[in-house]
Amino acid sequence: MKDLSNRRFGRLTAEFPTERRDHKGSVYWSCRCICGNQVEVTEDGLMSGNNLSCGCLKRENQRQIARQLHHVDGTCIEWLEKRKKRRDNTSGFRGVSRRENGKYRVTIGFKGQRFYLGTFAGLEEAVQARLKAEAEIHEAFVKKYRLWSEKAAADPDWGKQNPFVFRVQKEHEFGYRIISSPELAEFGP
Repeated sequence: MKDLSNRRFGRLTAEFPTERRDHKGSVYWSCRCICGNQVEVTEDGLMSGNNLSCGCLKRENQRQIARQLHHVDGTCIEWLEKRKKRRDNTSGFRGVSRRENGKYRVTIGFKGQRFYLGTFAGLEEAVQARLKAEAEIHEAFVKKYRLWSEKAAADPDWGKQNPFVFRVQKEHEFGYRIISSPELAEFGP
């Protein structure tokens, strides 16, 4: 065991070793964080640089990131702009899944809701339905928000009088209707 007493590791200062060991036999050290919290961290965690604080650094970083992102009704604009295919995706397209009967089920999510777009015989047909819904919902939402945001930044009073609204409502078994205001026509020169 190395003597780490009074050594700094990021925001942590190692004070004394405890009797505890992790599953690999690494000693837990009692550490004081610069924020005042007392935590126990393994020697391995300190030496490798994996533990730099009591958790306050992570919370600060998360707040910093959250301040840089734009959320509208719980939907992050930047995440919609930079969507990626999930690792566990088997069809090759987000929101398109192959059923046991060989058909493809298509859904799209928006603001915590999942909209069923239909079941299709072929992958190409299913992908086209998904891409159409992405254009009508995700891309339109981002575009309208960006336009509204520019106008509201230029004229804050207008922004207060014309709040940004973009909702998608389920219609029938598989369908949706978009409700949006202010109208895009209002964004003219």
